[in-house]
Amino acid sequence: MTAATQLPQFRVTLNSRCGRACFFCRPSGEAISTAAGTEIDVGDLIRVAKALRQRGISSIKLTGGDPALYDPLEEAVSRLRDEAGYADIELISRHPQIGERAPALAEAGVTLFNMSVDTLVPELHKEICGVDDLSLVLKALDQCAATAVPVKVNTVVMGGINDAEIPDLVAYCEARGIRQLKLLDVIKDLDEGTESFARRLVIKRGSELRELYAPLEEIAERYRGLAVNSEVRRQGGLGHPMTVLTMPSGLEMVLKDSRAGAWYGSVCKSCPLFPCHDALMALRLTADMRLQFCLLREDNAVDLSGLMGQPAAARLESTLDEALSVYAGAWFRAEEPASRAALPLVQGQP
Repeated sequence: MTAATQLPQFRVTLNSRCGRACFFCRPSGEAISTAAGTEIDVGDLIRVAKALRQRGISSIKLTGGDPALYDPLEEAVSRLRDEAGYADIELISRHPQIGERAPALAEAGVTLFNMSVDTLVPELHKEICGVDDLSLVLKALDQCAATAVPVKVNTVVMGGINDAEIPDLVAYCEARGIRQLKLLDVIKDLDEGTESFARRLVIKRGSELRELYAPLEEIAERYRGLAVNSEVRRQGGLGHPMTVLTMPSGLEMVLKDSRAGAWYGSVCKSCPLFPCHDALMALRLTADMRLQFCLLREDNAVDLSGLMGQPAAARLESTLDEALSVYAGAWFRAEEPASRAALPLVQGQP
């Protein structure tokens, strides 16, 4: 076990709904269950973001829901850069409207566009997300690339559904000068939370989420011989170790496989979901102003909504310090077992 020395990623779910129903996701997206129509106030976002920036976090990822449907997005990005001092602002979207807003967002300060594309087959795209708009999503991808801001494509690899498309997705990204193609394994325990779209998968395919898991190391081995460079990276020092293969075209293939290990901390003690897929890779701020340590549990989320006024400024500061201390004491577990039953529950740092 290794002690964590770096801060977590900071991710913000700007709004609570994206208008899609991807069967590997859930209505509130990255956030724990959040009421429909909820959006974060820009002023509140900046207040928390500034405090975390002062504590050493220098990058932020804006997600949802979907940022493309967040009206004050350009204002939020500009203020995160100019007022809060963030050097890296990543925008994560799978909605066509992000393409129309891309030039203004680039001007406001976005440093990386992250578009989700899980298939190049229109019928499969519609089945996965419930919306028939693949051509518009791909047009938005081109619009983002046209800004000259680096673009990353996220693909959730699902066994028996889109895993055979990886060569086509690689070629598609290479042809368009995409900086990075990130292949993610299925968050196979996501349907153990309080809400999930995984029921759509059961209805359409007669399958459960965990049955779609595809080992990404097999894909890595297939491409390793073609790569001009191979390395292992971690997001923010606390994420899963990811294999990064640089293709001759310059495209980086990033493979994020949860079986490579994850970081756990005090909030994982006695958790019935341990060891889980997500663990402590990020500190997330939800659209209704809650801090969440992981994707699956609501009981340990920290409500900041009553700490936004000046009289509560000291309490906000101490609350953020306490939240970050969870990551400072985190430890790395090198490999997820085939079954949770193979291990006792976490009782503290091993």
